[in-house]
Amino acid sequence: MNLTKNNLIKLYLNKKLSTWAIERQCKVSRSVIYQKLKKYDIQIRNIAQSHIHPYLRKDFSNNLVEKAYLIGFAIGDLRIRKRGIKGETINIGCSSSKVAQIKLIENLFKQYGHIWIGTPNKRGIVSIEASVNSSFEFLLTNKKTASDWILKNNKYFLSFLAGFIDAEGSFFISRNQGCFSLGNYNKNLLKEIRDNLKKLGIDCGKLISDDLKGYVGRDGYKRNKNYWHLSCYSKKHLLKLINLIRPYMRHRDKIRDANLVVQNIDFRNKLYGNIKMK
Repeated sequence: MNLTKNNLIKLYLNKKLSTWAIERQCKVSRSVIYQKLKKYDIQIRNIAQSHIHPYLRKDFSNNLVEKAYLIGFAIGDLRIRKRGIKGETINIGCSSSKVAQIKLIENLFKQYGHIWIGTPNKRGIVSIEASVNSSFEFLLTNKKTASDWILKNNKYFLSFLAGFIDAEGSFFISRNQGCFSLGNYNKNLLKEIRDNLKKLGIDCGKLISDDLKGYVGRDGYKRNKNYWHLSCYSKKHLLKLINLIRPYMRHRDKIRDANLVVQNIDFRNKLYGNIKMK
């Protein structure tokens, strides 16, 4: 292909191919391509723009319920980084062996940018990465506690908590009893969540630590902190938690598990009576 002005406009501006890609396609050196771009007065992209893939991107919706959910989910399970100091691309990544987790992340971001999903490795772990624009910079914060605007609004708090639960929490049956557990190394964040749940009439009791700080696992990594758990076993409080949080949850498997816990509570109430439900 000859590097006419029309061809360069088509490749460089319309298709947004990089000069590297044009070099490979046209068998012409990048230095010649740059000369042609200047000759034809075609504006050369800056570094940040050059690293943006030619996929459609959409600004974040600015819906605060969605924003609260994404912040909670990101704290629990996402790697967020910005490409370059002046970059315009936010990369959101995660690795998981759970199909539902990968699908959830795809659904959360596919309307906003490009999604790449890898193939399972030998352990069945799949990596996923979303490339979105700078309107998602709110996920870059290093803050590991919930913001005041989240904590002071029940709807935003429940959405934030649903995101965090979808990433780190679990509903399960143990010894024929429905249970909920949320674990994290961040004790202060779990304390904020516990205190806010108490304001909503849900008592989760004390935070419990595994006391494994300093422990070296089989993988050779040393625990720098203790791992903390927030749990709920009381039928009354567990049922109220699920009824409040379920409308905001998006993880297919965890919604299913929450429903199984509700069925367990109903079964126990029919079998033994509505003990401790008031």
